[in-house]
Amino acid sequence: MACLFSGAYACIDTTDGAGMNLMDIKQRAWSKAALEATAPSLEEKLGKLAPAHVVVGSIASYFVESINVFSGISSIRIAWWFSGLETILTV
Repeated sequence: MACLFSGAYACIDTTDGAGMNLMDIKQRAWSKAALEATAPSLEEKLGKLAPAHVVVGSIASYFVESINVFSGISSIRIAWWFSGLETILTV
């Protein structure tokens, strides 16, 4: 969802990374052994891990223009919060 709203790649958050069983939870990083056992070059394809509370970015203009739900809102920031996507609206 974050990729859809932002119109760009969004990092996988650590809660999803842990759930994929590909993350070293203590290090909060991808497990090299798990990635290598799964697929070659998987780490490059998955990208970086990010904390669940990180702000992903602003909502893409094409999304705002095509849906037209966000009129009157000056900016929208997208952030992951533990179990789902939350948006922070600024009027």
